[in-house]
Amino acid sequence: MKRIAAIVAVVILAGHSMASADPPGETPATRAGPKRRSTAFLVTLAATSGPLMLSALGGESCDGEACAATFGMIGIAGMVLGPSAGHWYAGEGVTTGLVLRATAATAVTFLALRDPRLDDPVPTIGGLILALGVWETGVIWDLVTVPGAVRRHNRKLDLVVAPVVTDRSAGLALVGAW
Repeated sequence: MKRIAAIVAVVILAGHSMASADPPGETPATRAGPKRRSTAFLVTLAATSGPLMLSALGGESCDGEACAATFGMIGIAGMVLGPSAGHWYAGEGVTTGLVLRATAATAVTFLALRDPRLDDPVPTIGGLILALGVWETGVIWDLVTVPGAVRRHNRKLDLVVAPVVTDRSAGLALVGAW
């Protein structure tokens, strides 16, 4: 357990750099570059499968219930948040798929608290099946719509306003791809 926690800590710390800030007005504005669909899908895959693998490996090496529950929560967080990572890469926030998965996770939690011993199996199992369907719809929704999110991000980058000066006039040109 300690070995896996140390590996996770090293990976997290190695991937981040020290934060620094410049006074306002001294930092040049940087323009975000175009995003790639393949990268969006890879980010989604990594953000979903990484926590699941960590959960599986960490859960195997746990001695107590608290440790196993912690790794279980890491896996659940990856399953809820991971499929939206490609949208976040493309600059979008809350997605329809994330809302569907969060709703399904809330329903599963409610059903587990309502009937923990499965005393009334018909509505509980029916609710769990319905929540699973909503969950999967959320995953599929985000996977299907991630190319559109990347296109919308890149379309925003293609719009340029530039000054134009000729021997007879001056003005602004609006150039873009629609």
